[in-house]
Amino acid sequence: MTAAATLQIESWPQTISEFERLVEATQDELVQFAFYRLGNRADAEDAVQDVYVQAFRDRDKRRHITEVRPYLFRMVRNRCTDVLRGRSRKPAGQGQEAGAGDTLADMLAREEAGEFARLLDRIPEREAEVIRLRAWSELSFAEVAVAVGAAVPTVKSRFRYGIEKLRRLLNLEGGMPR
Repeated sequence: MTAAATLQIESWPQTISEFERLVEATQDELVQFAFYRLGNRADAEDAVQDVYVQAFRDRDKRRHITEVRPYLFRMVRNRCTDVLRGRSRKPAGQGQEAGAGDTLADMLAREEAGEFARLLDRIPEREAEVIRLRAWSELSFAEVAVAVGAAVPTVKSRFRYGIEKLRRLLNLEGGMPR
């Protein structure tokens, strides 16, 4: 379990110091989640930064939110969807190329994320998203339910069906697809 998972944030932060603690507790896992969605570290960091800015700017509107961490994952999920839509409108050749500052670890992580993303692309998006949130981001089923806006039993079913489909794909291909 991540450090952020153990941090209990019971209400939407209202002060700068509360937001600083929130960012410190959640930034790494949100960037990792965005990276697995976008395949590019810089885009992931930008998406998460955009979410934090929006979260702080609209803090009074979100005062009623008690499940802060999963709600942030929902916001990042939505921001990543916007980024991906924007990419689909760009001419070919723009998008996920390696950055000059990428480390070997970034490149290997991108390759691994790409392999798994291609596998997840072959199952329904609702199931793939639940798997990303549950397996990669270590959210509980209740937190995933908040993040995707579905009931817990629905989330559990999507996870189970998605895993079953991934197993069948892996068995058909004899391992991770290339």
